[in-house]
Amino acid sequence: MLCDRIWTDARLATLSETGPGLGIVDDGLIAARDGRIVYSGSRRDAPTGLSAHETIRLDGRWVTPGLIDCHTHLAYCGNRADEFERRLDGASYEEIARAGGGIISTVRATRAASEAEIVAQNRPRVAALTAEGVTTVEIKSGYGLDLETEQRQLRAARRIGEACGLDVATTFLGLHSLPPEFANDRAAFVREVCVRMLPAIAAEKLADCVDGFCEGIAFTPDEIERLVSEAAAKSLMLVTTEKDMARIRSDVRLRKHADRIAVFAVTLAFDDETKLRDFVTARLARARAR
Repeated sequence: MLCDRIWTDARLATLSETGPGLGIVDDGLIAARDGRIVYSGSRRDAPTGLSAHETIRLDGRWVTPGLIDCHTHLAYCGNRADEFERRLDGASYEEIARAGGGIISTVRATRAASEAEIVAQNRPRVAALTAEGVTTVEIKSGYGLDLETEQRQLRAARRIGEACGLDVATTFLGLHSLPPEFANDRAAFVREVCVRMLPAIAAEKLADCVDGFCEGIAFTPDEIERLVSEAAAKSLMLVTTEKDMARIRSDVRLRKHADRIAVFAVTLAFDDETKLRDFVTARLARARAR
């Protein structure tokens, strides 16, 4: 078989289900044709007659499946470098947030930005990820906290994926923080997110998942429960972190939604995009069946 390119002398982390551990192949070979991998494995097991227009010797370098960053906010504008300095001086995240910084600081900058500006500001950040081997990212909104800006963030997230050649899963993070205009009526904001914003975003198919920030400075289990219920009605999963999930599991009102809650912690990884999609598809199918 004549291929476009062959890589030899590679150490492969195949993550094969039939082998132990990472499925390591020390004397590995990869062959590609028409933009697709046609063989990946040990050199001695490669098909006979395999040749290529170009052969690249990797001298024992590692080759792994594309990495997945399952928690990003790559659809925002602004800069909070000054807050990093305050953290180094001992200020807590909560202290900074209550002083008007944190999430709300980024909300102000993102609301003022156009969709094109959001894409432009985040392309260098995405480029840094792709340079490290990331091929799939989850991108949250949550820095608009109003319907128009949240929609703009999610559209920008899709455009970022198209422009950078990444697979992007978008997450509507409506319950991220209480915006200034709802400072004295949090119940009204939860209602705005669940009754107005979520249905509009679901109708436009801008989000694959929904997220909520369950924290002392953010939203309560009661409020998250409503979000979970509304998201389930739209066949959207709730994506959360291990820290928030611990709070959800400890609340009896939220346990009944367990099948519709997916935990994407930083340490959780799928060995390729197909398995991630299969996982999401299976979860959505279970949600629809109920």
